[in-house]
Amino acid sequence: MFNALPLSNSKFVVAALFIVALAVFFSVFGEQYHHAWVAPDNLIAPIMSLGSFVAGSTFLGGGAVAFPGLTKVLGASADTAKTFSLAIQSIGMTSASLYILIRVRNLPIAFFSFFIPSTVLGLLLSLGFLDTLIVGNDLRIGFTLFLFVFMLVYLWAFSNKKDHYTDLGVLSLIDKNLIVKAGFLGGILSGLLGSGADLVAFCLLAFYFRLELKLATQISVVIMAITSVFGTLFQWLVFNDITPQIKQLWLLAAPVVMIGAPLGAMFCRRVTNRFLIVFIGVIVSIEVVSTVILIPFEFQRSGYYISLVVLSISLLVLLHKISKRKKHTDQHLC
Repeated sequence: MFNALPLSNSKFVVAALFIVALAVFFSVFGEQYHHAWVAPDNLIAPIMSLGSFVAGSTFLGGGAVAFPGLTKVLGASADTAKTFSLAIQSIGMTSASLYILIRVRNLPIAFFSFFIPSTVLGLLLSLGFLDTLIVGNDLRIGFTLFLFVFMLVYLWAFSNKKDHYTDLGVLSLIDKNLIVKAGFLGGILSGLLGSGADLVAFCLLAFYFRLELKLATQISVVIMAITSVFGTLFQWLVFNDITPQIKQLWLLAAPVVMIGAPLGAMFCRRVTNRFLIVFIGVIVSIEVVSTVILIPFEFQRSGYYISLVVLSISLLVLLHKISKRKKHTDQHLC
């Protein structure tokens, strides 16, 4: 397990780290940041102020706002939105993760050690091969369906809140196999949509391991931070996908997400699960409504979309059914 710093010291450490990070950013990129501040690209700053807050406080990740914000507000391609989502989450969710690692106790090292390597493999497969096979509209609609399905997951997990634990217990061979497969799926989704490893991790933690919901959310934030760092490095060094437009958007959003994401993590620690559900529900509802209004829908492909939703929900129900955690504890860490 990761052990947090004593709470009496952690507040000062957190504040100092983020002040230093902002100072370093503006000392290195200050002039470029000034020249990048032009319309309409500067709209990314308010978009990602919300996106970073969502990234730190929920299992949705910053991509839940970045992807639709770029494709629907700024008119960017789905591929650009995905690449930007990973790049900006490598800053925002890493920032939130630093807060979590300092302030939150008992994060499971074993889960990370099995989940992350397979996520990296899924990322490579997705970025190098799969994302060339799927058209932009399918990605936009698929992203909306993706959030909708996982909102249903959260509601179901919340309805079973008495079954939640504050640790994973001893991992069996079946547990490890599930973690590895979930990590691989999360990597594939993250490579296609710019987000996904956090959502898959949350579902496994909340449904199969019956982990306390806020703790599962915090683990998923750290998972997505690591995933986005690897994804950004792959897109920059291996696939050369970081375009000048993405660099400019990243410059404008980076200082905002450095602060917004840890504020979201603080929010997660302090609010009730019920309030968090309402907040997530609003975000997902906006995404669904905006997709219905703004994205052209091909009715001949509706069977394909419905099949994906049914398959996803069926797999999640099965995951919940095969969970070995039948008893519960009332301990909470958040």
